[in-house]
Amino acid sequence: MNLEFQYSELLRRNPWPVVLGVVTVRGIDQGGLEAALTSAQRSVSFSDPGPSVMRRIQAFESFFTQNGFRSPLGEQLKHVQEKGLPGGSPLVKALLLSEMGTGLLMGAQDAAAIRGPLVCDLAEEGETFRGMRAEVLCRKGEIVLRDSEGIIATLFQGPDRRTRLNKDTKDIVFFVFSVPGVDAADVQQGMEAVCSLFKGSCAEIHANVHERIFPAT
Repeated sequence: MNLEFQYSELLRRNPWPVVLGVVTVRGIDQGGLEAALTSAQRSVSFSDPGPSVMRRIQAFESFFTQNGFRSPLGEQLKHVQEKGLPGGSPLVKALLLSEMGTGLLMGAQDAAAIRGPLVCDLAEEGETFRGMRAEVLCRKGEIVLRDSEGIIATLFQGPDRRTRLNKDTKDIVFFVFSVPGVDAADVQQGMEAVCSLFKGSCAEIHANVHERIFPAT
């Protein structure tokens, strides 16, 4: 299972290279994942993340702030430093551990709920989608991911409800996002972190870094 992916022509308007990591994981074994998470947590230092992790977190915070949004990474790091990773779904825990271990913003959604090819695009004026808690209004030019039925996530405002993770999710897609100052090598490291968590607890993994550089217009 390897989701088809493409960039839209609208991204020619974007002034910086948009790099996206896509990791699809099929046939997840929850028990095996729990064991992998327990082992992986021992190798991650939340109290001293290191300069590369902090550089990436700061790049996301700067870009989000410039665009009138707030990056979740800084608050997430503070929370895990004080209380550790939360309990609950191992899929959500895997997402948080991958984010905090690399300093990269990621998303995790149910791959079986995605219809047709994935397209990285720019939102049009007035576009909306049903978010996790309420209807989300996209800003014109906001970077979004969409399938054949509509927007499934935005860089700034997160995932939709239709493709959310649930207790029956067996196939998952991770997105590793970038902003100015976060390059393909950074995204590759994020993908490797995800793959290392799942490699012994799933039937199949596919990982791809997508990068398309457009000339400024």
